[in-house]
Amino acid sequence: MHPTPSPALERRLILKLGVAGSTMLAGAGLLGSLHGCSSQTVVTHPEIETRTLSVLREKDVVILSAIAPIAIKGNFPTDSTTKQQTLNRLMIDIDVFVAHTSPLTIKKVQQMFDLLYNPAFRMMVAGIWPTWQNASEDDIEEFLLGWRDSRINTFRQGYLLLTQLSTMMYYFEPDNWTDDIYPGPPQHIPG
Repeated sequence: MHPTPSPALERRLILKLGVAGSTMLAGAGLLGSLHGCSSQTVVTHPEIETRTLSVLREKDVVILSAIAPIAIKGNFPTDSTTKQQTLNRLMIDIDVFVAHTSPLTIKKVQQMFDLLYNPAFRMMVAGIWPTWQNASEDDIEEFLLGWRDSRINTFRQGYLLLTQLSTMMYYFEPDNWTDDIYPGPPQHIPG
């Protein structure tokens, strides 16, 4: 008969394997997230001048450029020239606004964009299978509605950040104020 190992020895071996595996996974994740080491390259939006931005990074601009027209649907310009000019102005306004928040807020905003740009997270949690540049309006609208109606509070907060930041900074520009959005206070009709 062969001597059987004691149960304590088997548990130690399992614990050691678990720690080693966790360390390897954490190390691989860290290496993959280092700037320049990831296989995912940042494809910039071709017409947006990201060099003028102080807080928003190229990938943040890519995501916001896809989401903003959907968040402001119905009031956002549809012709390509005006749309691009509006997006450029909107990105600058969002950048200035975020730059004037606390360092912790800037960090949290950038972390959310990092997650949304990550292909695995984008596909599994956001439900966007193509890249943000190639996502259809329906895909993005479905993503926003899913996060708005989610039972997970973090997703609802992400939805609010994405939509309210875009909407607030869009209407920050007086050129975007139109009478069809707010025709004024109700008229009093004497009785």
